[in-house]
Amino acid sequence: MTVIRNWKDVVPYIGHDFAIIWPIFRSVGWPDKTADEAPLRGMAGFTLHRMQGGQAGDYHSHESQEQVYYFIRGSGQMKLDGEIFDVKEGDAVHIPPKVKHQFINNSEDWCEHLLVTADVTGS
Repeated sequence: MTVIRNWKDVVPYIGHDFAIIWPIFRSVGWPDKTADEAPLRGMAGFTLHRMQGGQAGDYHSHESQEQVYYFIRGSGQMKLDGEIFDVKEGDAVHIPPKVKHQFINNSEDWCEHLLVTADVTGS
């Protein structure tokens, strides 16, 4: 079944301390989600994150998930296993399982990124 959803129709929540998150799609069987909200079979999530300038998310890792952050507006920094990298609009960052990561919006402007999360077996 094909599903089309607009991020503007999704109820956002606050996650990772300061990010506003729109869970556009989640994986099949996600608690309290309809089939249209959770149609993903090979990915765990596809979300839009926005973070106000001067904020930072929590520093964390995922045991059995990989992620791709794709920056669509703004700039900031990614902390990856203790090392800091500058990121900007158009950058894509792949984060393998177990890599500690954190987004830091060290600018004065809002930053937006799409986040694709996939379950990885045998990691």
